[in-house]
Amino acid sequence: MTASPIAAPVNGIAGLQRFLTRQPILSSDHGVVGYELKRREQTESDPGFLPGAGSQQQAEDEWLLSSAIDLAFQRALGNKLTFLGIGAETLHSPLIEQLPKDKVVVALHPERVTPALIARMEKLAHDGVQLALDDPAGNQELTAYCRYVRLDTTRYEAMALAAEVVHCLGGPGRKPHLIATQVDTPEVHAACRKLSFNLFQGYYYTFPQDAAANRLDSSGMRVMELLNLVKNKAEFSEIEKSFKLDPALSYRLLRYINSPAIGLRRTIESIGHALILLGHDQIYRWLTLLLFTGGKLDPRSQTLLRNALVRARFVEILGHEKLKPGERDGLFIVGIFSLLDALLNIPMTQALAGLNLPQAVVDALTRRSGIYAPYIKLALACEHFDQAAIAASAGEIGLDPDKVNLAHVSALIWSEDIDI
Repeated sequence: MTASPIAAPVNGIAGLQRFLTRQPILSSDHGVVGYELKRREQTESDPGFLPGAGSQQQAEDEWLLSSAIDLAFQRALGNKLTFLGIGAETLHSPLIEQLPKDKVVVALHPERVTPALIARMEKLAHDGVQLALDDPAGNQELTAYCRYVRLDTTRYEAMALAAEVVHCLGGPGRKPHLIATQVDTPEVHAACRKLSFNLFQGYYYTFPQDAAANRLDSSGMRVMELLNLVKNKAEFSEIEKSFKLDPALSYRLLRYINSPAIGLRRTIESIGHALILLGHDQIYRWLTLLLFTGGKLDPRSQTLLRNALVRARFVEILGHEKLKPGERDGLFIVGIFSLLDALLNIPMTQALAGLNLPQAVVDALTRRSGIYAPYIKLALACEHFDQAAIAASAGEIGLDPDKVNLAHVSALIWSEDIDI
C-alpha cells in the first residue's frame, strides 16, 4: 500500500472531456452489488441529445464502454456489476457487443422512444446484454427488454412511487429488479424497502446509526493507542509492548507481514522484527485500516471501508505531484478517515478526538478547509455525480479531467484488490 503515481493510463484509457463519476449500488443489507459509472449528468436539456452534439456524447460513452471492456478493470471488480449510463444513440456502437455480458449493465435514460430504439433494445436483450431503464413512466415497450428499472425517489410522492412500482412489476414476462436512486437518508431507504425495491443507490448508509452500538470497543481503543505511539515515532520496543497486550492484534500483524503481498522470502515470527521491517509509516497506514476492521465487519461496515479505501487511494494519487513529500501522508489518512463517524456511529469530532492527528487533517475532515480540503471535496463530488463541484475542486488543485479520471479508475481497481 505504498503511495506512487500512476505512470500510464489503464490500457490506454484516456481523453474523456468530462469527469468520471461513481456511485455504489447496494443490496438491501448494504452490501456492494456493483457501481454505476457516468461521464455527465443527465438532464432534460442534456446537449448530447441535441442535433449536432451526438459525436461528443458518443466519444464520451465509448470511453466508458472501453473502460468496462478493460481486462484489469474486470478482474478487479470480480463478480460486481458495472452500470454504464450512456446515451440511446450509443446503443449502436460495436463496443456494446464486446462488453462482458455477465458483469456490465447498460443504463439508459432516453428522452424519446423511437421504433429504432425499441428494435435495438430487443436485439441486445435477445443477445444477452443486460439493460437498465431510468424512470420508464409506464413505458412497457422498453421495460419489457430491461433486467433492471431505476426510479428516482426524488421525482415521486410516496403514493406515486408506489403506483410506479406496481406498474413496473405488473407487466407480462420476467419482472425487472427495481433500483431506488437518490436514496440519501435512512428514512428513504426504509420506505423503499417496504415498496419492494431490492437495490439502492445513494449515501444513506454513510449516516451514523443512532440506534447502533458504538464500534469503538477495547480493540479499537488499543489501535488508537498504537496509532498515537507510531505517529509520535515511539521506540519500537515501546510499540511492541502495546502490541503484546492484544494477542489477536499481534497475530494479525504477523499474518500481514508474512502475506504474499509483502513478498518476504522468509517467515517473520517476532513482533519486534515485524515492526522494524515495516517502519513507522507503513505500520501507521496498516493500523488505520485496522481501526475499521477490528472485529467482524457487517455488510454496511464493509461497504463503508471499501468506499473509504477508494477515497484514500484517489486523493493520494491526485496529490502525489501537487503536495510536498512531508504533506502527502495526510492525504491517505484524510481519505480513509472520512467515513470514520459513520463506521463508529459517533460524531466526527468525537471519532477523531483520541487520534492526535495533524491539524491539517482534522481541518479537512471536520471543516473541509486547509491544504487537503480540495482533494476530499473532489472525491465526494465524484461520488455524487456533481460535475460543477468536481470541476471547481479539480481547478483549485490544477488537475485536468484526464488525470482525475485515470486516478479514479485506478483507485477503484486498487481498492477492490485489498482484502477486507
